[in-house]
Amino acid sequence: MIMTEIDPHLQNAMYGTPEVNPDEQHHYLGTFKERVYKTQRMETIGEDRYLKAWGEEFEQHPDGVLLLNGRLDADATMPYMQLAKQDGINFRLVNDPTMTKTDLGVVFTADHAVNTKQLAIEDVQIDDTTSTVKNEPTKKSWLKKLFS
Repeated sequence: MIMTEIDPHLQNAMYGTPEVNPDEQHHYLGTFKERVYKTQRMETIGEDRYLKAWGEEFEQHPDGVLLLNGRLDADATMPYMQLAKQDGINFRLVNDPTMTKTDLGVVFTADHAVNTKQLAIEDVQIDDTTSTVKNEPTKKSWLKKLFS
């Protein structure tokens, strides 16, 4: 064999298989940003008001997978696991030390690119009746400001 054919095998054996966007994968508990439907930060885990929004997200995307950060207590992950089981959503507990250093506690992901613009569940406005996305204030053009 020629040395150029052996070199990639030696490199992989010595340094491991190269990863694509490892920092992004570590932040999103092992998946890519373009595959993420919604996320929830560690500091908001345990707030029951987000569970209704998660339930609606599960209904919209029944093919998704819920990833839970392994640093969370069992008491904190139980409501998410019960809700996912109730809605027929697959879930995984991510315990890899390099993946769990992120500030994200929950990531709802797909196996293909979905390119959602609003990733954080905390950005979903929660009402008593329904949960809707916050409306960003629209800017008036200078021409409309002049004539209004």
